[in-house]
Amino acid sequence: MRTHRPWLYGAIGVVVLLMLLVPYTLLSEVNAWYGSFLFWTVGALIVLTLSAALSFGWED
Repeated sequence: MRTHRPWLYGAIGVVVLLMLLVPYTLLSEVNAWYGSFLFWTVGALIVLTLSAALSFGWED
C-alpha cells in the first residue's frame, strides 16, 4: 500500500529553510555556540520524524 502525502515534503522543506535562516537572522545576536546548536538539533529531529512518517507506508 502506497500512501502519498505531499504535505510532508513541504513540511520538510520548510523546516530545512528555517534551519538555514533562523540561526543567521533571529539567533545572530546569541554569542554562545549552543543557540544555533540547539535549534539545529531540534530541527534535525523534526526532519527525521517527518521522514519516518513519510516512509512508514512504503512497500517493495
